[in-house]
Amino acid sequence: MNLNVKRWLFASLVLPLGLVAGLVHAESDVTPEGEVVPKVDIAPMIVNGTNASILDFPSFVSLFIDSLEYDGRYSSGAYCAGTLLDSRHVMTAGHCLSSFNSYDEGAVFFTSAVVGLENENQFLNAEKQRAEAVFFHPNFENNITKLLPNDIAIIRLESSVSGGSLVSRATSTESSQYRSRLAAFVALGHGDVETGVNGTNILQRADLFWVSNATCANNFTNGNFLTDKQICFSGATSIANGLKAGTCQGDSGGPIYWNDNGVFKQVGITSFGPAECGDATSAVTAAYTEIADYAGWIDSVLSGQQVPTLIVTEQDRIEYLEANGRVILQGGTVNSGGGDGGGGGAWSWLLSLSLISLGWLRRRVFA
Repeated sequence: MNLNVKRWLFASLVLPLGLVAGLVHAESDVTPEGEVVPKVDIAPMIVNGTNASILDFPSFVSLFIDSLEYDGRYSSGAYCAGTLLDSRHVMTAGHCLSSFNSYDEGAVFFTSAVVGLENENQFLNAEKQRAEAVFFHPNFENNITKLLPNDIAIIRLESSVSGGSLVSRATSTESSQYRSRLAAFVALGHGDVETGVNGTNILQRADLFWVSNATCANNFTNGNFLTDKQICFSGATSIANGLKAGTCQGDSGGPIYWNDNGVFKQVGITSFGPAECGDATSAVTAAYTEIADYAGWIDSVLSGQQVPTLIVTEQDRIEYLEANGRVILQGGTVNSGGGDGGGGGAWSWLLSLSLISLGWLRRRVFA
């Protein structure tokens, strides 16, 4: 069985039916702009994208699950994305590394960050850096009902990366410029091209436009939880497939850039969106954590003023593998405790039980 973990928020299989029913929601509202839109349910999500050149976005980081050093296994695609803050810190979404109200051990212990990866198939040949520590925002809640407040985390890597460029961050003083329908934005990711469809291994980009928070809040069933620390976008509808441009499973944690006169500045982190990627009935294709509101916290992490939420050790990894039926022996031979065989290849076993059951997370999992 080949499981490729890609995050994006889908309806949970383990929540009460009252919380997940109505993925096709019949309610509608009139937005402040006068547009009639249906209220839709939520799922963390590039739809209708085009191939992107990593040379245009050198701060983009792909996050993989990777136990190559232990038994030759790895995820067959990036499960989330991020951006390079400095040579040892990657900014991503908090929910990428979370499971229910705690961190996800499988994701945190075995995340490898890759800078400059245009084609996911080149993962084995790429420079990889493991996560050494994770900083979750202190007010982050991994709660989709509340629309994932403060959905931001920072990964500290074991060693400095040698490639890429540091991300340029938009500031709060620029928000009046980019919170405008005249502004141009680009979302980036290796995620699905539509719900459940991984159409390409090449990095994708999608041109999006800003949507007001009032419209965004009216678009979602629990829109009253949306805050001014979140920012929303939509895209043009394709005549070919009837879907709107936007993000999809596997794009979580990745950036949306504002094109400020030819300079790409990150304004948000991909967080959640409609359960159906590119839903043409939705006024919004995705909501993002607005990073300008977290500038102080980000800078305090980079300057060493924050204590990590979690520090990852080699012992943590070994104990996790053994607890999940993988026994690492001397000489690199691995005994399997059952299920999947001991051969290498695309990583198919290193998933926590909570990860498998959490459908809301825009992680893509397919057999």
